[in-house]
Amino acid sequence: MNAPANNIYDSNTTTSDGRKKPPMSRILIIDDEPGYRALLSQELGKIGYQVMTATNGEEGLEKIRQGKFELAISDIKMPKMDGIEFLETVKKEHPDIEVIMGTGFGTVEMAVSAMKKGAYDFIQKPFNLPEVVALVEKALEKRELRTIIGVYEASKAISSSINLNTLLPIIMRFTLQILKADDASFMLRNDDGSIQVVASIGLENDQRKDACLALGERVAGQAEGWNEPVHITGALESDPRFTGIPHLRDIESSLVCPLKTENKFIGVLNVNRTNKEKDPFTSSDLRCAAIFGSQIAQAVTNAKLYQDLDKKIGEIQKAYVQLEKIQSQLVQSEKLAAIGQLAAGVAHELNNPLTGIMGFSQMVLEGDGLSKQQREDVESIFTQSKRCRDIILNLLQFSKRREFKKEPIQIAPLLETTLQLVKYEFSSSGIDMSTEFQENLSPVWGDPSQLQQVFLNLITNAKHALEKKEPARLTIQLRQTSDKVILSFKDTGCGIPKENLGKIFDPFFTTKPVGKGTGLGLSISYGIIQEHQGTLRVESQEGEGSTFVIELPLYHPNDNESKNDSSC
Repeated sequence: MNAPANNIYDSNTTTSDGRKKPPMSRILIIDDEPGYRALLSQELGKIGYQVMTATNGEEGLEKIRQGKFELAISDIKMPKMDGIEFLETVKKEHPDIEVIMGTGFGTVEMAVSAMKKGAYDFIQKPFNLPEVVALVEKALEKRELRTIIGVYEASKAISSSINLNTLLPIIMRFTLQILKADDASFMLRNDDGSIQVVASIGLENDQRKDACLALGERVAGQAEGWNEPVHITGALESDPRFTGIPHLRDIESSLVCPLKTENKFIGVLNVNRTNKEKDPFTSSDLRCAAIFGSQIAQAVTNAKLYQDLDKKIGEIQKAYVQLEKIQSQLVQSEKLAAIGQLAAGVAHELNNPLTGIMGFSQMVLEGDGLSKQQREDVESIFTQSKRCRDIILNLLQFSKRREFKKEPIQIAPLLETTLQLVKYEFSSSGIDMSTEFQENLSPVWGDPSQLQQVFLNLITNAKHALEKKEPARLTIQLRQTSDKVILSFKDTGCGIPKENLGKIFDPFFTTKPVGKGTGLGLSISYGIIQEHQGTLRVESQEGEGSTFVIELPLYHPNDNESKNDSSC
C-alpha cells in the first residue's frame, strides 16, 4: 500500500551498529545547563529520535504528564526539583519510562542510590556522545523487551483457549491493554473472500463499527500482500485512500495488522487511538503489534481448526445415530418378515379345526339337554374359541402383505374422526385428552383405514397405560416439517422399562396380563407405517410416561402416483 510519507512511518534510519532504528521513539532531556540540552538534542535528533527538553525536574514531570515518552535523560543537580526526586516521581507515575541519570559531581553512593530507585544507568559529564547513543539504544531495547514479555504472557493466555467464541473477547482485551488503544476490531476472511467483523471493543455504536469495517475492507485487499503492520496517523478522513468513509474524524492514529499463518491471509486486526491527548502509535507499538498479531493468527487458526473438527465430530455422531436407527429398523423388518411367514402357516393350520370347534359348540348350545354346569362349560369353550379366532385373524393380518388403497390424506380430519370413537371412553375413565394441531398441513399418501387402525391402537395402548395414574393425560400433537408430517402420542402413564424398549415392536411381546392382549398391535402398526414409507418409534421413561412418534412423508403427486402405478 503506497501512502503519503507523512501518514505511514517506514523509516530506514539505522542505529550505530547498522540495525533498523525505531523512527518515533520520544526522549526527554532534563538539564539546567543549556549547552548539554542543545548537544544531546542535536545528536539524538540527527539519528531520528523525537527529542524534547526541560530545565528542571518539575518542568520535566509536567511534559511527561502531557505526552508519551519512552526515555528520559536527567541531570541530578537541578533547581526546584533535583534528578533523584524526579526519578522517584516518574517511577511511581510512569514505571514503563526508562530513566538515565547524569551528573558532573557524581559519586559511587549517588549512582547506587539512583539505580536502587529504578534508574536504568548512570553517566558522567562531560558526555562521550557515542557511549550516550549506545546507552540510549540499550535502554530502549530493555523497555521494548519488557513490553514483549507482556505480549508473551498475553499470548500464553490466548493460546490456552481453543474455543473461538471464548478466544475473541480475550484477544480484544489484551489488544487494548498491550497497545494502549481506545478501540479495536478484529476482522476475519470468510470462505467467499469477504471480510467480517467478528469481534470489537471500545466501539460504542454501530456507526463506528461500520466505519472500522469499511476501513478494514479498504486496507484488507492490500494488507494480504503485507508482511508487517502499517501505521496510519493524522486525519484519516482527509486521506484520499479513505474518502467516502464517514465517522473517521475521531481516529487520531491507527494500526492495521495483517494476520497470516503459513503465508495464508486470514484477517485484519485494526487498532485505533481516538483520544487527542494520546500520542500516535510508535514504531515500538508497531513491532509489538507484529509479534502479537502472529500469536493471534496462530491461536485463531487453531481455534478454527478445532471448531471444524468439533463440527465434523458432531456430523459423524449424528450419522452414527442415524445408522443405528436404520440398522434397528432393518432388524425389526427382518424380524417381522420371518415371524410373518411362520404366523401365516400356523394361522392357516389352526383355522380349520378351530372353525369346527366353534361350530360344534354353537350346535350344542342350541340344544335343550344341557345342565347349567354343562352349558357354562360349553359357553366357555365357545368364548375362548372366539378369542383364538381373533388371534388368528390378527396373525393373518400381520403376515399378509396388504395392497393398500392409497390416496392423498389430510391427517388432521382423519385423526379427529378416530378421537371421536374413543372420546366417551376416555372422559368416563377420567383421562384428560388434549390435541395440538398445526394448521394448514400438507396431505400425506396412504390408506385412511390402515392409518386409522394405527392411531386407534396407539390411543388404546395409552389408555391402558394411564389406568390408576394421577394425573392421567394424553396429549396428541400434529406438526409438519419441510418433508414430513409428525404425530406424537404422549401419555403420563406407567412408562416402559428400559430393558423392554428394544422389544416393544416385536410380535407377541406384551406387558399386559394374560388374556388382555396378544402382543401384535404394535407390530402390526409398525408394519403399516413402514408400508407408508414412514417410521414409528417410542421414547419412554419408566414411571413417567411414553411418547410414540409417527413420521409420514408428504404427498408428492408425481412420485407417489408413479409408485402406486408400479405396484398395481
